[in-house]
Amino acid sequence: MQSSKKFDRLALANHIYGKIPAFTDIFDEETFYITAVFVVLGSILVAVILSRFVKLKPYGEGEEDDDEDE
Repeated sequence: MQSSKKFDRLALANHIYGKIPAFTDIFDEETFYITAVFVVLGSILVAVILSRFVKLKPYGEGEEDDDEDE
């Protein structure tokens, strides 16, 4: 019974693996570099946009001590 479950899982893994295209099926050298450039430029763009909206405060600023009121 145990080997049957193991065989079923292995067959399922092989089936799924066979459906996913290999890296070399998707990219050749030129398209890989083009994709890498777009990923880098996109990351920089997202970082710049987020830096306009996200403001960080130094640690401890804006905290109130509730213990002093007691």
